[in-house]
Amino acid sequence: MTRPSRVFLDTNVYIVGVANSTSAEWKILQWLGFESRRSEAAEVVISAEVIEQILRVAKRLKNKDWAGSVVARIWQNLTLRYVLVNEPGFKQPGSLQWLPREDIGVYLTAKFGEADCFVSSNHELIRAIVAETGEFECLKPEDFVSRYLEQ
Repeated sequence: MTRPSRVFLDTNVYIVGVANSTSAEWKILQWLGFESRRSEAAEVVISAEVIEQILRVAKRLKNKDWAGSVVARIWQNLTLRYVLVNEPGFKQPGSLQWLPREDIGVYLTAKFGEADCFVSSNHELIRAIVAETGEFECLKPEDFVSRYLEQ
């Protein structure tokens, strides 16, 4: 099976991956070059919204230094496709009513970044996106690893 060339990782993938080196999330980060840049790695779709979420959650989980190191490795090692998701995009009346407010920026980042695959541990968000749009493949980290990395 052909691996996706552009992936979106939800905040939980970064946090769990860095915090647990035996997790599926960590395997995905390694494949993407999180520890050291890989020229053949897939592009990772990201936005200011996602970076802010990573910083906020990582600070709560450990501390601001740990949060900063996670974000620094994202910028230094991953092949990024940075997407601008502006505030008016968050307020699309009607069309995004099926999505919880806190997930709108996440979804729009993946959509505007033209992700091939959306990876998240948030089962409800994945189900909502698949049921509503079918715009990209949506997988839990374990499913992504079994489908694309354990070949």
